[in-house]
Amino acid sequence: MESQERRTTQLSIVVVVNIIWWMVMIAAIGLGATHLNSCPVQPAIPVYLIGLGLSSLLSLSLTYIYMSTKQGCLRSFTSACISILHIFSFCWFISGSVWVYEMYAPSYIAGEDRYCQKTVYQFAFFLTSLCWFLVILMFFFAGCFALLFCHKLLFGVRGLSRLHETSYGGTSEVQGHSATGP
Repeated sequence: MESQERRTTQLSIVVVVNIIWWMVMIAAIGLGATHLNSCPVQPAIPVYLIGLGLSSLLSLSLTYIYMSTKQGCLRSFTSACISILHIFSFCWFISGSVWVYEMYAPSYIAGEDRYCQKTVYQFAFFLTSLCWFLVILMFFFAGCFALLFCHKLLFGVRGLSRLHETSYGGTSEVQGHSATGP
């Protein structure tokens, strides 16, 4: 029963995170589209928001299709499309990071040389920074997992099982030795 509760909790978390991500990406598309010409110092920022939003939503939609099909041509096709979209999204994200960060601290006063609409720029900056934070967090946890995996590979499971051979403060005997002495 505990396993079923854990799966239900995990599914709920995934659904909530997906809904939040959908809302953020729809907001990115909307902001980019409504302020397409509102950042003359770097006109690519609104386009970056539109492209990031569209590629993310398309990727999520294809992932839902992929997960719901068991096998066959549709599953292979969606897998290939997802891979291509991830490569595109990675390149687009790197480009967008350059566009957003290279003009940090633009002017929010219309008519000035470094003008960019405040909401568009701050949303792009926040979203790009959030994505970088998540990428760094992902690499950190992947590194921790790799260290644990290497530790298990080098020292084996038995290295941790020695902890169970002793009884701290107990009175029963463990493998021929009493807990109070040899």
